[in-house]
Amino acid sequence: MNGGGTTDGSVFEGIARAFKPEGAFAEELRRAGFDVHAPRTRYPASVLLGVLDVVHRHAYPELERLEAHRRIGERYVDCFFETLLGKVFYSLLRVLGLRRFLIRLPKIAPMVLSGLEVQVEEEGPGALLLKFHSEHEVYSPEFIAGGMAGTGRLTSDQIQVEIVHRSARDCELRVTGLR
Repeated sequence: MNGGGTTDGSVFEGIARAFKPEGAFAEELRRAGFDVHAPRTRYPASVLLGVLDVVHRHAYPELERLEAHRRIGERYVDCFFETLLGKVFYSLLRVLGLRRFLIRLPKIAPMVLSGLEVQVEEEGPGALLLKFHSEHEVYSPEFIAGGMAGTGRLTSDQIQVEIVHRSARDCELRVTGLR
């Protein structure tokens, strides 16, 4: 793997389960670095952006790139929680609740996305600011925000996830409506 961090294969498995790529779609994913027929346990983090762009072209061609990334995150999370690692995360989520799960994200996130540092600040009742930093430009804030929003839907939390800052290697997400 390269020095740009890695992404756990369960993320790709969740995407494949959610979008069921076949034919040209599956072939384009393979060229981007993810073979749905021969999955790996970890991928260079840069493969995730390529895969998100392929899914964008096949599943949401009418949307702008970043909006498609967010929609992919919202949709894939259901299937991510069906993967082995996703089941572990879902168990933690059920025990902790979404707010406490997000507060523990600095310790949880590296299991899925290595090379990504997370800090969490409480901004008031029901609000958290999540700060993400990577040494390399390899992650999609929209995909992460979509995954969080999708998780809120699964836990019946009426949350809003807003990207309040972005740069090449950093982003900040504000999550409001937490219980």
